[in-house]
Amino acid sequence: MALVHNSLRIFIHLSISLLVALMGGCELSPESIKNDSTNHVSPKTNLSFDFSSPDNTYKKLCTDEPSLWIQLMDVGHQLGVKIIFGKPELPSKDATYKAIYGQLGVLTLTTREMTDEVRCQLFSHEFIHVLQHLNENLKGVEPLGWPISTESLAKFGSAQEAEAYTYQNRGEFILQLLLSAKKQLQ
Repeated sequence: MALVHNSLRIFIHLSISLLVALMGGCELSPESIKNDSTNHVSPKTNLSFDFSSPDNTYKKLCTDEPSLWIQLMDVGHQLGVKIIFGKPELPSKDATYKAIYGQLGVLTLTTREMTDEVRCQLFSHEFIHVLQHLNENLKGVEPLGWPISTESLAKFGSAQEAEAYTYQNRGEFILQLLLSAKKQLQ
């Protein structure tokens, strides 16, 4: 039964992606999904999160389990992140997170064709920015303090981006942090 449910869920999400590609853009947000009355949470102020450095507790990577993107998207939406399938705000990027002062922001994912592995890494990457935003009590986006190399810092230009690129394959770990944040915000 669980296999049928998971297969149906994947089919629905892939169907949404196809529809979005055909329509040229779509919004997945708390306002656009009517059947979401039980999961949306409202951010509280002055919270203290523990977004500790990644360890090996949660080992599933996007490269090993690409379907993690579905759970990442679901939990991010339940957390209150507005998710849009359309044209990301930054040129030449396939995904962006626009932080909004005082509230969770908007994650935009391109509608171009991609593998689930890439989609998982994009969602993980942008949700790392969401965690950075939450860690600053929704008042800014600063690094979480996870270990990054000087090469990554030089290559990506900022500590925020270096963290996101360094850990974007750690889908299960990012998912667990989002679940922890969701629990604390309820």
